[in-house]
Amino acid sequence: MVILSENDYLDVKLNSLIADYDVETLSNLYQPIIGYAALAIYFTLVAEAKNQKVTSMTSHSQILNRLQMAPGTFIEARKHLEGVGLVRTFLEKQNDTTIYHYQIYSPKAPYNFFEDTLLFGMLIKAIGDVDANRFKMIYHFSKEEENGKDISSSFIEVYNPNFDDPAFLKAMNGAPSIGRNTAKVRSGFNYDLFFTNLGEISQITSAAFTKKDMKEIERLATLNGISEQEAAYAVSSIYEPSAPKGKHIDFKQLTRLFQEQTDYSYLLSKKLNRGPNMVSGKSELAGKINIMETRSPKEFLAILQNGSQPASSDLKIVDDLSKKFQLNNCVINVIIDYVLSTNDNILSRAFSEKIAASLAREGIETTIDAMNYLKRVSRGGRKSTSSDNLEEKPANTAKKEQKSQEKELNWDEMLDDLDNDDGGESNGKA
Repeated sequence: MVILSENDYLDVKLNSLIADYDVETLSNLYQPIIGYAALAIYFTLVAEAKNQKVTSMTSHSQILNRLQMAPGTFIEARKHLEGVGLVRTFLEKQNDTTIYHYQIYSPKAPYNFFEDTLLFGMLIKAIGDVDANRFKMIYHFSKEEENGKDISSSFIEVYNPNFDDPAFLKAMNGAPSIGRNTAKVRSGFNYDLFFTNLGEISQITSAAFTKKDMKEIERLATLNGISEQEAAYAVSSIYEPSAPKGKHIDFKQLTRLFQEQTDYSYLLSKKLNRGPNMVSGKSELAGKINIMETRSPKEFLAILQNGSQPASSDLKIVDDLSKKFQLNNCVINVIIDYVLSTNDNILSRAFSEKIAASLAREGIETTIDAMNYLKRVSRGGRKSTSSDNLEEKPANTAKKEQKSQEKELNWDEMLDDLDNDDGGESNGKA
């Protein structure tokens, strides 16, 4: 697993011309999909590509300082740029030096954007059908009308070129110039996995589908965040074998099925539709971070409880944290672990919501960023308690507070590891 360090270098190359009108296209059409952080990174990398004509190398710490952005947020936002084809990222290792090569592409022209069902579908999902189609009308031009006879002169009539002229030969063999390039949007839908799952639950084979069918299944699954296995179950449940080929699937019904499976998760779609920010290393901290990144809060609670079923009251708190504060699963896991470790193994609603509100205001989306934030605020605001003060209190109260402080120290040790462990130094996954 590749880890991004602030000291890693970056090299930026413009693989396309970026026109003035692209700024409007990016702001109106792309920003609702990728978010403002990704858009800020895009414009910063475009500017950096021009800066590097003077200074060839830049570190990520310089870019992060310029953006005033946490490493985890940068990584996540960069993935959104890669997902819509605005950026491609390449990694190069030179001895002890790591260089990220960022290739920048122009956004699609509005016409091509609206023709792309994935991009236009995501725009509808982000801002609604009415506003999305309003933008479509803004970029619509009426069909060219021919009023009267066309008497325009042709190129040949005006310039009468001699194609044997050396100038035209030089033009044909001249050096290539940069054009307008857009990168392909990759959906990530695995057809083989889809058909494998479909074959396990039905007698339906790939021969039953047209290419158009599969493109629409892929589009709907990608749009709604549905896995290949879930897509296979949904398709098999509505498949009509007696219908002619190309008509076996009612796509309106399939759309409803997919939406029903993702109505709840869409509340957090922009934050949850991302890969886990895994860290490398064999330390206890690295293992814990990877568990937080990959497990749901319900699974994480069960792990902390030695495999036992979490209490319904605890799950209600977790559910409310997700709905109310729109936090990622991994950030909720950090809250759970911190509250239990510092609050005598009690998942306090008030304590949990106080921390969740702070993390939401900070816009934190990764495990490491959440842990670093809690490290900063807990060390800054913690009050020291002497053993003398404990002795002045009733024995049972003193024991509880002593136990709570011991747990808090254990979390302190884990926070200290953020400064020393490989995962902590890197601050995220590339």
